Amino acid sequence: MPNKATVRGVLIDANLAPIAGGKIVATLNGAGVLEDGVRMVTQKVEATTDAQGAWSRPLIVNAEGAAAGTSWTIEGYDPCIAKVFELKSLFIATPRPITLADLEKTSAQSLRAARESDAARLIVAASHDEYETLPAERKRSNDIVLIKAA
Repeated sequence: MPNKATVRGVLIDANLAPIAGGKIVATLNGAGVLEDGVRMVTQKVEATTDAQGAWSRPLIVNAEGAAAGTSWTIEGYDPCIAKVFELKSLFIATPRPITLADLEKTSAQSLRAARESDAARLIVAASHDEYETLPAERKRSNDIVLIKAA
């Protein structure tokens, strides 16, 4: 069973007003090289925003294999099904909860690190202890841990 990280965010319009009853569609596509060979990966999941535009969804961590090439695309739609935003090439590096904004900031570096073992991943955590609770096989010696207190 793959690990999952809870990604959360708030869907807002151009006037910075929350969009209630909107849809978030997350699509995972790509391939990963795992111990038993190459796997093609595809998954599409949805979440609905609450009255304050907030949403939360557990998504598969796509950093499990070596030279992983998987990434998430996340799209937001208002209740009339008009696209509000689209973010591509999002890479979830660990099963730690993360905001969509933090995921967007860390994805490029962590996706590169998945492909190149000498590159460092950028991991966001609430405390260093939170990062340390990850199992040894989920951590790398060259991880950069960004502590972001709430």
